[in-house]
Amino acid sequence: MTDGDGERDPDTGDERDPDAGDGERDPDAGDERDPDAGPRTETNSEPKRASLLRRSLRAVTRSFAPGGDLATRTARSGVWMTALNVSRRALELVALLVLARLLTPDDFGLLGIALLVLTGLDRFSQLGFTSALIQNREENVDRYLDTAWSLQLLRGLILGGVTLLIAGPAADFFNEPAVEPILQVVALTPVLAGFENPGVIYFQKDLEFHRQFVHLMSTSVVYVGVTIALAFLWGNVWALVVGKVVSEVSQTVVSYLIHGYRPRPKLDREAASELIGFGKWVTVSSIIYFLADEGDDFVVGWLLTAASLGFYRLAYRLALTPVSEVTGVVSTVMFPAYSKLQDDLRAVREAFFKTIQLTTALTFPIGVGILVVAPLFVEGVLGTEWTPMVEALQILSVYGLIISLAASFGPVWLALGRPDITAKIGALRVAVMAVIIYPATTEFGLVGTAGAVIAAYLLGGLPADLFLAKRHMGLGLTRFARELAFPAAAAGSMGAVVWTVREALVIEAALLELAVLVALGVVVYAAVAVALVRGFGWQLEQNVRSVASALGG
Repeated sequence: MTDGDGERDPDTGDERDPDAGDGERDPDAGDERDPDAGPRTETNSEPKRASLLRRSLRAVTRSFAPGGDLATRTARSGVWMTALNVSRRALELVALLVLARLLTPDDFGLLGIALLVLTGLDRFSQLGFTSALIQNREENVDRYLDTAWSLQLLRGLILGGVTLLIAGPAADFFNEPAVEPILQVVALTPVLAGFENPGVIYFQKDLEFHRQFVHLMSTSVVYVGVTIALAFLWGNVWALVVGKVVSEVSQTVVSYLIHGYRPRPKLDREAASELIGFGKWVTVSSIIYFLADEGDDFVVGWLLTAASLGFYRLAYRLALTPVSEVTGVVSTVMFPAYSKLQDDLRAVREAFFKTIQLTTALTFPIGVGILVVAPLFVEGVLGTEWTPMVEALQILSVYGLIISLAASFGPVWLALGRPDITAKIGALRVAVMAVIIYPATTEFGLVGTAGAVIAAYLLGGLPADLFLAKRHMGLGLTRFARELAFPAAAAGSMGAVVWTVREALVIEAALLELAVLVALGVVVYAAVAVALVRGFGWQLEQNVRSVASALGG
């Protein structure tokens, strides 16, 4: 971390916590009696309990503070990123459920079209500087920051201008005139993002995700508060639009409050050349993955209606948000961790298998659970207005399960200095999807779109990921399959039990039935997982213990 004059910030290094002492006994923890304390009595128990509490609190604080070796910092970073993502998504999910009751599918679809246009412009101009700076072997990358900030600001201004220019034509293309003024307002967001403090990249580079937590969590709180308040007041799409702009203002302001670096306009040709040299493949990858990840939205908005896009986007978010938060933590934390191991392929491979094991142990039951309880969830939580999205939600829950595998490969390719692999694999997905998504959507509607998205990765992305992982880091396909077999068996058993009970159970209140089935699913999955660990050699417990040990530092 750096402060304003470019020096390393001393409070973010690996120095030991001063509370930890120099190896001497904590006077509160000693077994020796105080000579002045007098004989032991029952009244001494309260100070002892207070002393124990103080020691426990210090131990917990040290467990989540930055510092330690790579394993310790990676584990603690994972905790902070998990806390961040769970907290943010819980807030946003609550907001989404409230907004679904206050607004219409058409409102969500109109904003969806506007964000689709803006996201396309953003991805097609992505510079990839954040990945370049994290992957850079230098610990202190201050000499790059002013140049990176200047180029990002220029990019933001250009994106904002282009968005204003194409607002009318985009509205005409999607046959939705209401999209034009929405685009004219959200054109502010790339400009605001361009002003963000570049010093915040140290939060990821140095695995200091406790600061990342404060930075991004504050933005989510602002977004949720503003959007819900305006939805109650206005009851239309502008609540979503203004909430988006205000949250971007918040993120930019907080970036300067939480990090001391102060960028200045500057263009260093050598620094720019290095950044662009790495970032060009991130740019290509970003474009390709926009087509892979947002191409389905584009087709729905083009071939169907704004309301259909509203159904599809909400189904996509509900199906993938829980899984993407798990994989997002993995990608964000493991990329810098892999980068520090990049010269030791065996270490990278072992870390990858541990990552797959932990990731799928969480994502597989989530995907199967959403598949089984989707009808009850939509009816009980969102309301009958949203029932047309149920089948798409179920299919996309399977996609979320599958895509968690893709997210585990991505950080490896970046850390090994091969962002081109990510781009090439994405291109295969796009090619497959381009062939099948149009006829699938016209014939089967949202269900066909969701099915095309799954086929694109199963037929294009996954085979390429496995082939290249075997070539570049010696991935064993048998071991890979074995690691997937355990969570698949546990999640499948859970899904079968919950589905059987759902068909037999008769509860008038949909929410109560949903709660019962979710609780049952958790119990069944945990029981089967324990049986697989104890009787069939699933090494999940060892992996969890190693993470817990790393947290203890």
